[in-house]
Amino acid sequence: METLVRFGPQQRLLGILSGSELPANAPILVLPSAGLVPRAGPFRLHVEMAQRLAARGVRTFRFDVPGVGEAPRESGCDYRGATFAALEQLTAHHGGTRFVVGGVCSAADLGWIAALANERVVGALMLDGMCYTGPWFQLARIRGMLASPRRWLGFVRRLILRGSGDGGTHTTLDARDWPTRAEAQQQMQQLLMRNVRLLFIYSGGISDYFRDVRQFGWSFGRAARDTRVTMLHWPDCDHTYYTRVHRDRLLATVEAWLGTVFVTDEETAA
Repeated sequence: METLVRFGPQQRLLGILSGSELPANAPILVLPSAGLVPRAGPFRLHVEMAQRLAARGVRTFRFDVPGVGEAPRESGCDYRGATFAALEQLTAHHGGTRFVVGGVCSAADLGWIAALANERVVGALMLDGMCYTGPWFQLARIRGMLASPRRWLGFVRRLILRGSGDGGTHTTLDARDWPTRAEAQQQMQQLLMRNVRLLFIYSGGISDYFRDVRQFGWSFGRAARDTRVTMLHWPDCDHTYYTRVHRDRLLATVEAWLGTVFVTDEETAA
């Protein structure tokens, strides 16, 4: 079952709510559009995820942030405001009591922001979400360059372009609005104190800022080893999960994570 849901300023934003309301304790997975990709998701990833989860009784809500897909730009309502408005609409009119928010790239950033801002958010889906470079990244990059003279020459060329002010040296991080590493560590501790569950998956499509699993611990400190935090590195996957087998792996992983880590308070206490 799919329902068209209008929300936001003058109800001008819209999204698709999939699945039934049972079981009552299951959170709604909220999937904002990622970048300029509309709410169906890259290669209809969000649609397939909604269909799989509906069979397990888990609802999903996919929507376009302002200025993407069918969503108009709204004065005073940016991507953050739209996400907060979606959660309020789902709470007020569709029985939403708990949410997992996130997705790919900028949608992962929204998942983190929503979890910090709204106590109903009990999980964040961080697909190519934030991480910080540091020594392990630099070591992995040097190893990669030493293994390939072409990569070394490319690195030298990028340094030259950077010095000349050429715009071709921009990276994925130029469009991301992240806290400092120290702030991110404090924020993760804050989320864990609320028992928020976090699934981080890093693909091979973000080698400009993630190359080594040890970066994760360096980025988030002791909290990175908490049992409520799951981190996976899939260097064979690209940023949008273009390959069918990679999308299937992602869908199965998210389905299993939602099915195993989100339980009622009574079950947790037991």
